[in-house]
Amino acid sequence: MSIEKIGSGYIPTCDFCGEELPEEYDFYDAVDAKKAAGWKSVKDKFGEWADACPDCAAAMGRGPSSAKDDFSGIGRQ
Repeated sequence: MSIEKIGSGYIPTCDFCGEELPEEYDFYDAVDAKKAAGWKSVKDKFGEWADACPDCAAAMGRGPSSAKDDFSGIGRQ
């Protein structure tokens, strides 16, 4: 899970290397902290959404996937 609930806090965790951001006490603050730190939501090799710290996102050569990417080619013959 990208944001782990531990006790009463939420810790954003990179799904690839395990890097953690400081604990937040509200889930939405943790989401905002990920965005502010430059983390990307990407699709992993199984097609599942995952959070990547800037180093892991760069190593994968990927930015965030988008709905446009998910549905490209649908409806075309």
